[in-house]
Amino acid sequence: MQGIAILGSTGSIGRNTLRVVDCLSERFRVVAIGARRNVKELAEQIARYRPEVVSVETEASGEELARAVHGLNAPPPRIVCGELGLVEVATHEAAACVVSATVGAVGLVPTLRALEAGKRVALANKETLVMAGAVMQSRARIRGRDFAG
Repeated sequence: MQGIAILGSTGSIGRNTLRVVDCLSERFRVVAIGARRNVKELAEQIARYRPEVVSVETEASGEELARAVHGLNAPPPRIVCGELGLVEVATHEAAACVVSATVGAVGLVPTLRALEAGKRVALANKETLVMAGAVMQSRARIRGRDFAG
């Protein structure tokens, strides 16, 4: 079973990725997810997929998320915040694949760190390519990965 990490799990691409995981649950396991601040949906995702690490934008969102997860009687994941939190999701040791589906520039550094960690990256964030496509391709090649935008 392959571990998968999703940056932007509450957006349309993240939600559709989770639907694919539902259909292929014998092949994939969600190990880490990240979202900005849609705490209600993120808490529901935690209850359903039981990731080990979850990232939110701010500490206030993290506290709200911890309360929401407690209310669902779900096992609490490690909650991390901000860009460093997204990097932790993107580089989770059990993640073989990282779906990078954040909005805007926020996905640049986590995606780069995922490539540097040797992760397979499924990129759904055009800003990352526009800002640093050549760098991303270079990092992917160094780690023996293909990277095409």
